[in-house]
Amino acid sequence: MRNVVPLVFVAVMLLALPVSATYYVKEPSPLYEVKYTVLSNGTEALVHLGILQWGIDCGMTDCRSAVFGAEEFLLYFNGSRLYLLNFTPVLALSPAEIIYKGATFFNGSWYVEVEYYPQTCSTLVDRFYRLDTEHFCVEPINVNWFWLPKGKVSDSINGWRIELQSLGPGEWGYANVSDLWIALSESASKWFSGPITVPKSSVFPVYFTLERGDLKRNVTLVYLNTTNNSKGLVQGFWFPSKIKIVNVTVCRDVGVRFPLTVVKVDGVWKGNEGALIVIDYEYLSPGMCPEENPLNCTLIPDMVAYYLFYVSSSGPYFLGAYPEEPAVRFENNVWRLKLHLWNGSVENATFNPSCLNASNVSPVKLPNVSLSWKTVDAGRLAIRYPVEFLGFSGNHTVVITNSMVKKVLPYVPFTVGINGKFYPLFRPSNGTLQPVPQEVNPDLSCFPTESKPGKNKGICGPGVFLLLTVISSLFLFGKFEG
Repeated sequence: MRNVVPLVFVAVMLLALPVSATYYVKEPSPLYEVKYTVLSNGTEALVHLGILQWGIDCGMTDCRSAVFGAEEFLLYFNGSRLYLLNFTPVLALSPAEIIYKGATFFNGSWYVEVEYYPQTCSTLVDRFYRLDTEHFCVEPINVNWFWLPKGKVSDSINGWRIELQSLGPGEWGYANVSDLWIALSESASKWFSGPITVPKSSVFPVYFTLERGDLKRNVTLVYLNTTNNSKGLVQGFWFPSKIKIVNVTVCRDVGVRFPLTVVKVDGVWKGNEGALIVIDYEYLSPGMCPEENPLNCTLIPDMVAYYLFYVSSSGPYFLGAYPEEPAVRFENNVWRLKLHLWNGSVENATFNPSCLNASNVSPVKLPNVSLSWKTVDAGRLAIRYPVEFLGFSGNHTVVITNSMVKKVLPYVPFTVGINGKFYPLFRPSNGTLQPVPQEVNPDLSCFPTESKPGKNKGICGPGVFLLLTVISSLFLFGKFEG
C-alpha cells in the first residue's frame, strides 16, 4: 500500500515558453503517474491533466512511496484541436499555483472550480468561473459548487466514441478517467506495488482515442521522455507541437443595443416531404433593471409577430409574417392554414409544396459556439433548430433565457438544419432581422380549393404577398424607427 503526502507544485511559467518547448520537472523521477479526465458534453471537452513524480521517502526507521512533485493542466478540445489553457492573466499566479477542483457543463456553458492561494492572502480561495471557449475568457460567478447543477457527461465527441489509454478511478464525480504509472524498468519501480507500464521506446505518448466504426484517431496530450539511462529515471515531459497555448482572460461586457430583435422556433409541423416552421419574432426592451445594468434587465416584448417558413430537402422557403400564430394542419399531402392578416381579417389558405421551385438559399457553416439544439424527424428529413430566443445586436448574437440576457456570442446566423446542412432563415438589416429565403409565389392553379372563390386562397398568391409585405413592413419597422 502506498502512502501519499501532500502535493508539492513545481512552478512552470507557460507565458515564457513556446508551444514546442519541453517542460522539464526539477528532478527526474523513477516513477511517473499521468492522470487525465476527458469531460465531454458531446461536442467538445475539457481535459484535466495531472503529472506526478513518485519516489521513495525514507525516515529514521522506514521508507515509503511519496509524491515529490506534481503539475496540473487544463486543456480544451473542440473536436479537432487541443488548447492548453493558461489562467495566469486572470489570477496573476503561475500555473503551478492553481488547482482545478472541478468542472461541469450545463445550460450551454462550461463552469470551472479553481482553488489557489492569492498573493495578498494566506487563506485558500475557492472561485467559480463560467468559461467562454469561444473567446477563451472567464467571468466569476457567485455560486456554491454543491448547488451548481452537474451536467451529463458523454462518452463521445461529435459521434466519435472516447476510448481511454488506461482506466482509472473517478474524478470530479465523473467517468472518462485514465491513470497511468510509467517506469523505465520493473527494477526501477520494484518498491511500488501497483501496475506499471514499461515503455519500449524513448518517447511515451499519453493520449485518448476517438473511434467511429473502423476509424480511429489518437489525441495526444503529452509525451514523456523515456530515454533509457543508467539511473533508470524518467527525464521529463513535453506537449505536442500541435497544442496551442491560449491565455485565459476576463470576459468583457459586450454592449447590447435595445430594442433587441429576437427570434425563436415556436412550433414545427411535419408533412410527408417537409415541415412548416413557425418563428416567434419579437422586439425586446429593458423593463426592470437592477443596478441600471441592461444585461441584468427583465426584458419586455414591444411587438410580437409570427413568421412562417417551409423547409424541404432543397432548403427553406418564406411564407409570410402574421400578427397571430397560424393554425396549421396537414391533410392529403396539402397544408391547410388559418391565417390572421394585418388588416384584421382571417383567411383559410392551402399550400401545396409541389408548386415550389428550387430554393435559392445556400447552406452555411456555423461557428463552433455553445447553443442548445433540438432535432425533429419529418419523413426523410432530420430538422434541427436552436431552442432559445436568439437576438442580434451589431456583430453579436445574444441568447435570451427567461426574458433575460443569458450570454453574448460572436455572430451566429439563425439557421435550420436539414439533413446535416444548415440554412439561414434571417439576416440582420438596420437593427432588425429580415428573412433570407425568397417569398414563394407559385401558380395559384397548383392549389386545390374547397370553398367559394375569394374565401379560400392559396398562401402563395401574388396579391396576398404584396399586401402582407407592405403592411408588415409598415408595422414592424415603423414602430422600431419611431
